[in-house]
Amino acid sequence: MPKRRRKTRKTTSNPATATWIFVVVLLVLGGGLLLRGQIKTVMQSTHITQTSAGATPGQLTTAAQQKFIKEMAAPAVRVYQQNGQVLPSIVIAQAILESSWGTSALFKQANNPFGVKGSYQGQTKSFPTSEYVNGKKIQIHANFRDYPSLTAAILDHDALLKTNYFKQTVTDYQTAAKLLQENGYATDPDYAKKLDNVIATYNLNQYDT
Repeated sequence: MPKRRRKTRKTTSNPATATWIFVVVLLVLGGGLLLRGQIKTVMQSTHITQTSAGATPGQLTTAAQQKFIKEMAAPAVRVYQQNGQVLPSIVIAQAILESSWGTSALFKQANNPFGVKGSYQGQTKSFPTSEYVNGKKIQIHANFRDYPSLTAAILDHDALLKTNYFKQTVTDYQTAAKLLQENGYATDPDYAKKLDNVIATYNLNQYDT
């Protein structure tokens, strides 16, 4: 008897099924990549937050701010070593606040980073300025001391503070800031607090030692 040939079932691929499988694979891969991207973004955000929180104050400054701090610190420390009158941290912090990081016209044109009014050896210049009157901020014009150099400004500032605002030896910046406000150096009601914040933020008390 002749052998019967066993019929082999021929399998044909269904194009529609293959397409759906391909789509599912793409969705799975895409979802995985998206998830990885989200995880990476969260990790990066966490890293940035931790870095900012743990950064030292000096790392928060811009290059221009660092330059200004150094520009003020060198003569402030030198003068303090000579006369021991005004802490360098107070000198630098007042310069930052009063001259807006050395960008004010008063500083650029008159070497006056402290907003000291009046005249210096007969030299004076008029500039617009903000004052607080009865708790309200107003704009006025006033005459300010015109210094020949930054060192001259710091020496004059030291003598002014020692004579009119401290009248005692002050060795910590919080006390110095408080005395400046209490004795009327500035009309800003938050002046002492602003000085304290600037000194703490930029670690300026390192120059006091």
